Amino acid sequence: MNQKDKQQALFDAARALFLKQGFKKTNISAITEQANVAVGTFYKYYSSKEQIFNQVYQAENEQAKRTIISQIDENQPPKPMIQQFLKAIIAMSEDNLILAEWYQNTEVSQMLSNYNQEADVWKNSFIYSVLIDNIKRWQASGQFRKDIDLDTILALFNALVVVDIHKEEVGSQHYPQVLELLADMIVDGLSTK
Repeated sequence: MNQKDKQQALFDAARALFLKQGFKKTNISAITEQANVAVGTFYKYYSSKEQIFNQVYQAENEQAKRTIISQIDENQPPKPMIQQFLKAIIAMSEDNLILAEWYQNTEVSQMLSNYNQEADVWKNSFIYSVLIDNIKRWQASGQFRKDIDLDTILALFNALVVVDIHKEEVGSQHYPQVLELLADMIVDGLSTK
């Protein structure tokens, strides 16, 4: 097995184990055993279980969002489109142990949040580019106000990310509804109708 194959084998093994048993119950030796490589090989590519989980989570999250976007009718008005996206991502997160870690494990969500803030991961994400394209389209079609620049509109939507990061402070029992209400209010404030 060459170096690239070993790294892919580790990633695939980690993903399979995280999907099956979650973050806490998965350890490095189980990952290397499933990947059929030595534990030392793991450390050539990853410094920790947290690092590989972060990479697996980012890939899983990005794929989930691509799947959701592919199923959404982008020709519908902004509000139902955004509502549909938020409900789908929350539902998908309940069904996927990797994505569920964001909502169920404060330690893991804090680790992921720190990584996302340091690397500005969101700026290079598929969903960010889709959001920019839709905002421009909504402004051009007169559905969104033109007196608010793109950066300010993006900052408003980024406020949803801040709420997502601080979901524990909002309270898990209120979080999904608060996120949806804030999204509705943002869209209502940007809408021309």
